[in-house]
Amino acid sequence: MLVCLRLSYFRRALFLKNNNSLHSVAIKVSGLAQGENPVSLEFDASLLDYPAFTGKVHLRGTLKRDGDRLDLLASVSAEGDFECTRCADAFHERITAPVSLHIVPPLFEPSDGDPDVHVYDPLSTNEVDILPDIRDALILAIPMTHLCMPDCEGICPMCGKNLNREQHDCHAESEPSGAWSALNRLQERLRAEENKEN
Repeated sequence: MLVCLRLSYFRRALFLKNNNSLHSVAIKVSGLAQGENPVSLEFDASLLDYPAFTGKVHLRGTLKRDGDRLDLLASVSAEGDFECTRCADAFHERITAPVSLHIVPPLFEPSDGDPDVHVYDPLSTNEVDILPDIRDALILAIPMTHLCMPDCEGICPMCGKNLNREQHDCHAESEPSGAWSALNRLQERLRAEENKEN
């Protein structure tokens, strides 16, 4: 199971690093009033280029203008079809994630290349594409251990039955595996040798 989780994380990280989508979802940055401006976006989840997400993506928040500096503070959500990491059943769930971005003129560009900072020209830029930021926020919000329900029983390691749906009657608890089974065999051998000496 740990290997599966690590592989899932690796694939997700690889996707975030290598995805070069031609799509865009832009927010208007020109002609905004000073102070807080409401932001509301809705678009098709197919623009995320991440098969698990379906339906519509919703973003709600505020874009605060302070001079030429803009700060986006929002929440994004999307529904998706996922696979339980404990029992492997498919399930549907809404993922919600915060989005916090700073949109600044070149004068305020950070030297460390902060991915949460976008640089724009206040005189010529009308819109800024935030689709990559939305995509990354949603994908990173998918839990590493993603369960179909909080009390998911998982799969029996002995018979392979889904313990959420079927009776567990193979007594897997009495037959430990791995390191514990080796220790049990050692214990039995030592007891047998002790009995022979007595």
